[in-house]
Amino acid sequence: MQFVRASIVGLLPFLGVAACGDIPGQDITSDPALEAAPYPAILPQHALPEPQAGRLTDTSEAEIDGRGARLKRRASAL
Repeated sequence: MQFVRASIVGLLPFLGVAACGDIPGQDITSDPALEAAPYPAILPQHALPEPQAGRLTDTSEAEIDGRGARLKRRASAL
């Protein structure tokens, strides 16, 4: 238990020094238009757009299995 406390107390100065450093290139953006873009409006939850419907359906698994079987037949024919 004393070792754990001593380790934590020993690491605190290193964490403090590491937090003071500057990270080069952190303020650089890849696109100037990105910086000039307006901040998006914050909307209440009930006003948010509806998420897109999922692409998977009840028959998706059978379709994927069938496609896999066709591809295996084509591969074995080659």
